[in-house]
Amino acid sequence: MRRTVICSVWLLCCPMFAQAQHDDLLTLYQRALSASPELQGSEYALDIAKARETQSFGKLLPQISLSGNYSLNQFHSSRVGSIDYPGTRASVNLQQPLLDLQAYLYFKSQQSLTSQGEEELLAAHQKLIAILVERYMTALEAADKSTIITSELSSTEQQYQRVQAMHARQMAKITDLYELQARTETLRATLIDSDNEARIALEKLRELTGDAVTHIQAARLDAQQPAPEGTLEEWVKLAGKGNPELQALKHAVAAAQQNIYAAQAGFLPTVQLQLSETYSDTSFNNQQSPPFEVGTAAIQATVPIYEGGMTSAKIRENEARKKLTESQLEQKLREFEQLTRAAFLDMSTAQARNLATDRQLNASEKSRDAMKKGYELGVSTIIDVLNAEKQLSEARKSQREARYRYFKARSSLYHLTGKLIAVELLELNNYLLPIAKNTVQ
Repeated sequence: MRRTVICSVWLLCCPMFAQAQHDDLLTLYQRALSASPELQGSEYALDIAKARETQSFGKLLPQISLSGNYSLNQFHSSRVGSIDYPGTRASVNLQQPLLDLQAYLYFKSQQSLTSQGEEELLAAHQKLIAILVERYMTALEAADKSTIITSELSSTEQQYQRVQAMHARQMAKITDLYELQARTETLRATLIDSDNEARIALEKLRELTGDAVTHIQAARLDAQQPAPEGTLEEWVKLAGKGNPELQALKHAVAAAQQNIYAAQAGFLPTVQLQLSETYSDTSFNNQQSPPFEVGTAAIQATVPIYEGGMTSAKIRENEARKKLTESQLEQKLREFEQLTRAAFLDMSTAQARNLATDRQLNASEKSRDAMKKGYELGVSTIIDVLNAEKQLSEARKSQREARYRYFKARSSLYHLTGKLIAVELLELNNYLLPIAKNTVQ
């Protein structure tokens, strides 16, 4: 049911993808949906679980078989000599379990495993969105870093040309010229690595989509980034109840418990109804006889007495499997609680962090301008100017990283609580600039 809802919501978004010329979160997710091996693997695993459920249910239904036999026989005795004759035999058999608690409990266990597969498929969908958002933000950070370094390099080159002209008129020190030259070459080398990091970040998106990703939309720096609604403890409880990965483990625990009951049922008797109808014109040892029909109705009871300890061993195995699954569930619960708290706190402090980085950027711009003016007046050194320029670049990076941190925290929080579906992806996509306004390469 949950899978159906998610797919229905996603289909509402599909018409807009065909019109997109560049990539944003929605178009990349659409491409990743059809290209993700992990997602396809989860779908195949669910198909396997459903098929096994059908098989286990089939053991509770009537089993009907039809058999036929045609033979050529030769009878020889001292009294009548040798006789050759054909033989025909046909039968219809029906077997219906009347009491087989073990088969029923294995069927219930398989139902829990099917539910586990459905939750794991949902978890795979949400994990794909979470990874996409994280890698998308990483790609934006890498692109921004290159843009900021390029801007700093351009400013430093201009300063270098200005000081070079001043030095020619003996108005600037040679050491200032060397400092600017060294800083320029350092920025050029850094830009090479930064550009490479930006390309690698796009290649990580390519891993999700299966094809090249060259253009992605930038984020809106002026968008409001609200804190999560509700309290921290409410979100922690929601993670415990709504996370599909945790729900899958809970179904696995339920399946393990049913397997224990099923193994214990191996000590109980089974009762089976048997119906058959037989036609034959041969009797014992295929001796020729007049044609006859035999109809049989029987109740067969089987009482297990000794199987070499296999039933007891199966019980111990399933008990150990249950304890193992319970320990995995407890480990995930603790891990997800810690991650939920961290994501909630990151979202809660987003507005304050954004305001602080905006102020930092504003102050750094003023400081850089003051240092430039001071250098022209001879009260600041070129080192002061370069440090102010570097500080400004760091402030620009911090401002953007603060915005992207909110994306990652929100995606993580909704992922951990089982709410990271297509609707939430639409909301996150609204934080991106329209394609016509800004495209990052």
